Amino acid sequence: MVFLDFSVTLVLELENINEDMDFYVILKSVLLEQPHKGMQYLESSTLIGTLIALTIFNQQGNLIFLRSVGFSPIKIVLISGIGPIVLSFFLIIIDEAIFLDLSKKSQALNQSEQSEEVFQWAISKKKLIGLERLNNSDAKSIQIIEFNEQQKIISSSNYNEGKLNNGELKLSNSSGQKTFHFPVSFLVSDSKLETFSLASLLSLKGSYKSLDDTWRINSLIYKRMLLPLSIIAIIFLAGSLMFENLRSVGVGRQIIIGISLGLIYDLLKDLSVASFMTYQWPVLIAHLLPIIILICIGSCKFKRI
Repeated sequence: MVFLDFSVTLVLELENINEDMDFYVILKSVLLEQPHKGMQYLESSTLIGTLIALTIFNQQGNLIFLRSVGFSPIKIVLISGIGPIVLSFFLIIIDEAIFLDLSKKSQALNQSEQSEEVFQWAISKKKLIGLERLNNSDAKSIQIIEFNEQQKIISSSNYNEGKLNNGELKLSNSSGQKTFHFPVSFLVSDSKLETFSLASLLSLKGSYKSLDDTWRINSLIYKRMLLPLSIIAIIFLAGSLMFENLRSVGVGRQIIIGISLGLIYDLLKDLSVASFMTYQWPVLIAHLLPIIILICIGSCKFKRI
């Protein structure tokens, strides 16, 4: 999965070849970025790996034998999940210590060629502010969407350019000047925050006093801290699916099931976080909700065994 992602990314980045950024620079940049980027496939990989391992175990008749001598399905799954969990913890530690630094180096290689234009959205006092940031003080393509108490859109405005200064967005047009407030952390791009270690995110969170400033930071902190629990939940689900039908099935089928469930789970996580952040609900629940859903589905499957 990491190799496929690397191949696609490299082909897309080849469009940016020029005199200052040749093929070898692009190749080095993608290689440095890939270890941390590949962590997004960690949960899906543990799911697929557990399904394949249990399938091979079942084809050899070991699952039926273990159940006949008194091993419960949950105990078998927990034992088979020790390897993926230990490996996952090891990769998480390596990611914090090494992979994130490599990702920063990759961004540094691209910094001279990448445009500073970053489109971002922020919520501030019933207003959704979207803008394309040119630098720390200038922005363009600004959109202001206002909501009422029932979360319905009541107005939408577009502006060509504006000024950013210490949590304020100043807009000028024919009718005068308007000022909007947004979180100070809004100036820190999502791509830059992704390269912060957990300790750096906690330190950055402590430097902000406003709840709005820590909204995105909290989301990344919970995502990192809950990753081991998410892996355990997805292995739990994989085991319940395997024991639902002990007939001999091919490894290929389990790979397809694992990839499909992994994609669905990633989509569920993204929708949950986006929805909770849009309506400013507790972001911790947004990260816990997909995990709880996996555990509930797995529990129901185990009860039917």
